[in-house]
Amino acid sequence: MANPALEARPDFMANAYRPVREALMAAHNEDVDQAVDRLTSYWQIEHDQRVEAWNVEQEVQAREAERIQLEQNQREEEDRQAQEAEAERERKETEKKKPKISDFNEDQLPPSIVAPRPSQYAIQKLTVFEYVELWYFSLEGCAEALRNSRSQADDTYGITTAHDVLALRPVAAVRASRNARADHELSFGEFLQAKNVFLKNLTQAAWPDKHVNALAKFFWNIENHPICNNENGNLIALHYASRIRRRWHDDLKSNPGTVFNISLINETLMNTISFEVNSSIQAKAIRKVSPFALTLELR
Repeated sequence: MANPALEARPDFMANAYRPVREALMAAHNEDVDQAVDRLTSYWQIEHDQRVEAWNVEQEVQAREAERIQLEQNQREEEDRQAQEAEAERERKETEKKKPKISDFNEDQLPPSIVAPRPSQYAIQKLTVFEYVELWYFSLEGCAEALRNSRSQADDTYGITTAHDVLALRPVAAVRASRNARADHELSFGEFLQAKNVFLKNLTQAAWPDKHVNALAKFFWNIENHPICNNENGNLIALHYASRIRRRWHDDLKSNPGTVFNISLINETLMNTISFEVNSSIQAKAIRKVSPFALTLELR
């Protein structure tokens, strides 16, 4: 529809309008000029109405176009924000997966002592609060771990169980050493050295302070027990420590809430083990003298 404001006023004196002029002249008893003025007036009124309607329609269309444009702009802005949010989420996810490296103090010297590092198997056992032999924390155990360590990740995995949940872990973290020895098979010196590394790794494995303190006191009580001053005393203390620490871990796993305090020495058990150890040593000595003698073996 064309803009009516651009229309030119008709020439009502033209022959095309003669019938209309004459009809108006007859109806209103007017001359030709009056009839032309009347036609002009009629046309102007109708023309102004059409111009006004046109303007209103243009305003409505303009508002509608503005509304559509605003909605489109809003959708585009929402799409842009959504894309930015998704890009930021992906960036954060990628950032999480990137290996992290800690900062360091440029003025701080390296430590004077570097503690031996046990195997991944031993560390994994501590992480899930399971029993592990002290041998893994001895100089021998840490030396074996160092020999078997690799500078790159091992892509061989094995199945392990933690809290009744199966999980895949590197073989190095689930495979026990064939050279591992029970606690009572260590020398007393190896036992004392290993327990220091063991306690340090307990803290790094986020064991509760209550448990770490109990174990620290347990080892101290073993090391300083009067039995160690007796003949075969160190061996007796080792057997006691080996047996009671294993039982403590078993109870922690199967009897929560009723577990004994490992730091307290049970003198009755210590005396029982003393009798067993001394009897076993005596039996071995007798066997060397008489192969037919009744032998008593410590179980």
